[in-house]
Amino acid sequence: MEFRVLGPVEFVVDGRVVPTGHPRQRCVLAVLLTEVNRTVLTEQLIDRVWGENPPNRVRNVLSGYITRLRTVLSAAGTPLDRRPGGYALSADPALIDLHRFRDLVGRGRAAEDPGLLAEALALWRGPAFADATSDWLLNLRATLENERLEALLRRNDIVLGRGGHAELLAGLHELATAHPLDERVTRQLVLALYRCGRQADALAAYARAQTLLADELGLDPSPESQALQRQILTSDRALAAAPPPPHAAPHPVPRQLPASTVGFTGRDSELAMLDAARDTPVVTIDGTAGTGKTALAVHWARQAAGRFPGGQLFVNLRGHAPGPPLPPLSALAQFLRALGVPPDRLPLDVDEAAALYRSVLAERRVLVVLDDARSPEQVRPLLPGDPGCTVVITSRNRLGGLMAKEGARRLTLDVLDPPTALDLLSRLLGAQRVAQEPEAAAELAELCTHLPLALRIAAANLANLPHRRIAEHVRELKMGNRLDALQVDGDREAAVRSAFELSYAALEPEARLAFRRIGLVPGPDFTAASVAVLVPTSDGEAARVLETLSAAHLVEPGGAGRYRCHDLLKLFAAELARTDADRTAAQDRLIAAALEAAGSAAVVLYPHMLRLPGDRPGREVFPDHAEALAWLDAERAGLVALVEHTASHGPRRAAWELADTLRGYFWLRRCAGDWLAAARAALAAARADGNRTAEAAALLSIADVHWTGGQHTEAMANYAQALGNARTAGWADGQATILGNLASVNLERGELALARENYTCALDLHQEKGRRAVTLSNLGNLDWEQGALAEAQAHFTEALDLHESPVAIANSLINLGCVRLDLGLPEQALADVTEALALARAIGDEADEANALVAMAAVLRDTGKATEARERAGEALELARRIGGRRIETSALNVLGSISHRLARSAEAVEHHTRALTLSGTTDDRRGETEALTGLADAMLALGRPDDAAAHATRAVSRASEAGYRLLAGYAEAVLADVHRHRGDPTAAARHAGRAAEAFASTGGRLWLSRLGQAGRCP
Repeated sequence: MEFRVLGPVEFVVDGRVVPTGHPRQRCVLAVLLTEVNRTVLTEQLIDRVWGENPPNRVRNVLSGYITRLRTVLSAAGTPLDRRPGGYALSADPALIDLHRFRDLVGRGRAAEDPGLLAEALALWRGPAFADATSDWLLNLRATLENERLEALLRRNDIVLGRGGHAELLAGLHELATAHPLDERVTRQLVLALYRCGRQADALAAYARAQTLLADELGLDPSPESQALQRQILTSDRALAAAPPPPHAAPHPVPRQLPASTVGFTGRDSELAMLDAARDTPVVTIDGTAGTGKTALAVHWARQAAGRFPGGQLFVNLRGHAPGPPLPPLSALAQFLRALGVPPDRLPLDVDEAAALYRSVLAERRVLVVLDDARSPEQVRPLLPGDPGCTVVITSRNRLGGLMAKEGARRLTLDVLDPPTALDLLSRLLGAQRVAQEPEAAAELAELCTHLPLALRIAAANLANLPHRRIAEHVRELKMGNRLDALQVDGDREAAVRSAFELSYAALEPEARLAFRRIGLVPGPDFTAASVAVLVPTSDGEAARVLETLSAAHLVEPGGAGRYRCHDLLKLFAAELARTDADRTAAQDRLIAAALEAAGSAAVVLYPHMLRLPGDRPGREVFPDHAEALAWLDAERAGLVALVEHTASHGPRRAAWELADTLRGYFWLRRCAGDWLAAARAALAAARADGNRTAEAAALLSIADVHWTGGQHTEAMANYAQALGNARTAGWADGQATILGNLASVNLERGELALARENYTCALDLHQEKGRRAVTLSNLGNLDWEQGALAEAQAHFTEALDLHESPVAIANSLINLGCVRLDLGLPEQALADVTEALALARAIGDEADEANALVAMAAVLRDTGKATEARERAGEALELARRIGGRRIETSALNVLGSISHRLARSAEAVEHHTRALTLSGTTDDRRGETEALTGLADAMLALGRPDDAAAHATRAVSRASEAGYRLLAGYAEAVLADVHRHRGDPTAAARHAGRAAEAFASTGGRLWLSRLGQAGRCP
């Protein structure tokens, strides 16, 4: 529920605009909303709505408006009360966009946070009170428009102070058009243009404003504006932008709450308590199973969602589910991804992940629902640090530690009272049916101990038999076998158990079998396909049976063809399955189907990835990349749960085989939490069985997680352990892959000699041509880094002849195109990267799509097509940021910087290279750092700052020489030569130019040689 006045006046409930009458009645509502929780005197209200021309009997008219508004608002629980002398509308100010706007602006100004100010500005949908105007509201509209403009200008000042001039430029042009006489707007536009390297445009914008002030007002520009003009004319270094922070995309707003429970009934006092505790950081809802804790939390959260503009997070912690509870790290990974953290930036340590989570939520109002928690230890890492956030936790346990340490407020949920229980039955069965048998309905509620879950299941049984009397159902329920095996709370669980047994007994045999087999599924949800494997039957028949079970409330649909089961029902199904004679065979079929499907996906998506020795699936399950990837995405949680289950309960071989098969998928998706959980479970299973080959594969996977996360020390330690196991087991391909990945870490760290040694050993060990091709490509990359261009071209060409994987082919084509560009073969280079781009897009490989766009931008830049090059580089940058590819983002920024420099936009080039330099430091990217330093030197020289240029170029020479980047070292030397030429030192210029020429000649870099001596025009 929310009220909107920053645009048309609207009352919104559950996303639907509720009619509030004609415009004058909406004026009454608008006035009351502006004074929310305060009494508006009747005379004031009349004056603000009608002004000096009220109608006859205006008090009667006003009373009618109030009555009609009260009817509309009371249905949503918002009181509009008569107070002494007037009226008052009572509501949380956060539910009214006007008050939320002012709160966000105040906090944004105090914290110098442009994000909060942007969030405030985003609330506006048009002129305030657009369809409910009176003279008083028109005056208030003008005031609010001034507040809006001030917030916008303050946001711009903060962003400009942090180096974000480029992102503001388009909006500033529009703002200057709308407010041509506002000198603050003019100064922001002029400064942004200057910092983007457009000095002439900046001065022209100033001149236009100066003329307009003189013509319209007869005024000269203010002293502040004149001072800014003088600084621009003299290229005052004080106007240079501060180094901008790494790019931060707009905050995603997660909306993860499940749908509310159908027929939610009662709990008024509990909902009121939750409303009263809305400013309490942590609220716990505890109670026995089946009392409706989750239903209450979700129902309230949906009602309160409008008070949390930063979004709503939801996770099932599986604290009392049949399988293992969800680890805090996995829950944090889910939340961080939803909050916009790229996959490769997700920490692998729970404390680091929790710290990042708290940082991301800082200054944001987010509602977090943690369902089915097991203990305070599971919950604590998931608590935000910001007081603006609220956490609602459901658990069967009391979680007393959270009350003692975190100050949580506790709500214990009991069963429904008898009238509410009858009301729930009436909603589910129909009021007429319950009214016909009131005594039997009351007895049914009593037998179910007024427990919502038991009531819903009993009602579902009766709903399927519309002609059956409630009394007859009560007699059968009384005869049920009151087992107490669940032992959570004796009598209530016995009631639930009786309801379960009666529902189960009423099923057809095939539905009973399917329900029992669902108890064998270790994951949180399942599909008709998995049930079909367990039964076994056809997918269509399994879907029909699941609809039957859903109608009986024994399973519930979860969307996208997936179903889930309440954990008590899952336990009941698992108990029934234990008596099933074919239980082991069914479980074996489930495991075999998962291995077959995952194996087929691996063949389609990443055939070049190393797999454990053994047979591969013979049946093709997926026709293309899209279907394979979609299946893995949907089944990921269940597959990880299956790995963990088989690691603990057997067969252990399935755990390491499935985890190994998923390594390529995890590499594509970079879901570190699930990847690490599966790899660690596989490692435990392999060690328990003493299988050194499987142990090596699991350690390889753990090392890969750390490598992709930029944790090189941990990666190298795990690669060393994996290598030892692979050698003991005599697994040659395993040794080769481990050495190759270790060499890639060496390459990223600038340890080129060690990288060559490990790549060479890997190539000698590889026995399969596809993996030999991968190592040849890696060697080609190393040759390129070291300036051995002819050797690099030969390695890439040989690899292409051997590759069978489209992913690997696209990658080698990109690298080959880059080398051919350096060799002075731009036409061939463009053909290579164009083919690579088409292939990457066809297979859905977004990382290589971004890499291909970066390479294409470089080729277009060097063939004189700078505008088109800039477009391709911009596409690459956007894609890299979306997928979390920080190294690709660094490359894209450096290419964009070089293009800007070619277009004589040197200030813009400085901005791009500065961002690249900052980003390279977060990934230990030596090449990206060296390119950024050299690009900065080039741009600084063009801006007339030779001292800064010399400092950056000297650092670049040092970095390149240390690592062995021969071409980059030559380029940095060429820039130093230009610096000394600019300073009038021909001797030093000749010395550095000679070193550059020597480096380029030794590599065969004809493109580089041709540009030597063209100051500020090198790539």
